[in-house]
Amino acid sequence: MKDRRNRIVFIVFVAATISAGVLAGRLVYTLSAAEARADANDRAARESRVARKQLVDMATYDRMSVLFRTVAKAVKPAVVEIRVAKKVASGGSGMDEMLRRYFGDEYRRFRPAPGPEGPQIRPGLGSGVIVDAKNGYVLTNYHVVVDAESVQVVLGDGRKAQAKWVRTDKMTDLAVIKIEADKLIEAPLGDSETMAVGDWVLAIGSPRGLAHTVTAGIISAKGRTTGSPNMYENLFQTDASINRGNSGGPLVNMRGEVIGINNAIMTYSGGNEGIGFSIPSNMARKIMTQLVKTGKVVRGFLGVSIQNVDEKLAKSFTLPHTRGALVTTVAKNTPAERADIKEGDFIISVAKKTVASTNDLRNIVAGIEPGQTVPVKVIRDGKTLTLKVTVAAQPADMVAMFDAPRPGRRDAERFGLSVTTLTRDLAVRYGYKPGMRGVVIARVLPGSSAAEQGLEPGMLITQVQRKDVTTAEQFAAALKAKDAAAGIRLRVTDREGGRRFVFITPQK
Repeated sequence: MKDRRNRIVFIVFVAATISAGVLAGRLVYTLSAAEARADANDRAARESRVARKQLVDMATYDRMSVLFRTVAKAVKPAVVEIRVAKKVASGGSGMDEMLRRYFGDEYRRFRPAPGPEGPQIRPGLGSGVIVDAKNGYVLTNYHVVVDAESVQVVLGDGRKAQAKWVRTDKMTDLAVIKIEADKLIEAPLGDSETMAVGDWVLAIGSPRGLAHTVTAGIISAKGRTTGSPNMYENLFQTDASINRGNSGGPLVNMRGEVIGINNAIMTYSGGNEGIGFSIPSNMARKIMTQLVKTGKVVRGFLGVSIQNVDEKLAKSFTLPHTRGALVTTVAKNTPAERADIKEGDFIISVAKKTVASTNDLRNIVAGIEPGQTVPVKVIRDGKTLTLKVTVAAQPADMVAMFDAPRPGRRDAERFGLSVTTLTRDLAVRYGYKPGMRGVVIARVLPGSSAAEQGLEPGMLITQVQRKDVTTAEQFAAALKAKDAAAGIRLRVTDREGGRRFVFITPQK
């Protein structure tokens, strides 16, 4: 019995000892976790205090903010507000074109309500930048001042100056205004070629009339185009905020130099969506120099019509790549014909400058002084050739040079318009969907029935007198039909996809 009690006591003692050890272990573990959390909190607090001290130090020596402030302070006095009064036809296409430039496909939503009949005087607002204080030259956009009855420049200090003269170049959307005022401050034109994607830039202007607004961003891309026909574009794309009223204002680098003139945005909402465009300063400098000196711009001319190529087309021409411009037509008595450039030649460089696309070729040739002889490198039948071309001055009517006489052309002109067959390149240029067929309006004669009915270059004619037309020859044949003598009914598609019927009559 005694032995039994001793065994029980021993078992209870062992059990108690084990339990005490477990509890002690749990207590140690609990204390260790608490201590770890306390240490972590202390460490976080210390790191927070250090970080805040670093922020104070960094804010004191915030080089980027200081740089932005300094650039803005240097350039803002040269940025001006441009107020214009324009005479516009009620509901005219000129207003539509301006709204389309800013608001893209949604421009009709922003079109003003119809007003009284006849021409109306409407105010307009834009921006500009003084680039020559001595002579009072202000750079801005063509679309800001076009058709203006009066142009007033509001300086950074609030003074107002009337334009002494305004000279414009529609094909680059640039304009130069001359003003006379004392103590003007200029911003120097920089070298846009030195800018790279990712470089910081500031945009300064008067969006919605908010003068001297400064926004920051980067160069998002180079060599952009808006797709506008007959325009010379090699635009910077930037995400610096640009809105209505910024047009004509400067895009500046971190040296306070103007490296672009802001001129357009891509938008579906009507406001800034982070896609803005700016005309490079090197192009602006060349255009301004000519406008100041002669009042007009003279461009180089080869005498070819061209298109881009895709991989399938490149393979069919035995081309090693798609970077270049394919010659589709060589006009008679032009520099290209005299230099033996032929249809099917693939131009890859001009004047030792690489040609990556049709837009590249147009810009390079336009910048060559007429009379200058330059090397033109082409790929022909798989072989690379270098030809010498003496560049001529661009003629006033290039369209006529490539619009070769064909049966029925006079009949088309009798109706006040000329057309060309819709090609893949034209479809891309005007935004028509793949597979669409028809003829594109190339020209509309002012005062004609076609003009009165609102027909414009770039519209697509798909039907004449209930018959589908897919080529210029079919269109010409339809105009010669007996039932066309009194007029013709056309089915027309515009670049926004709208379709309508119009009836036009021939000129007497």
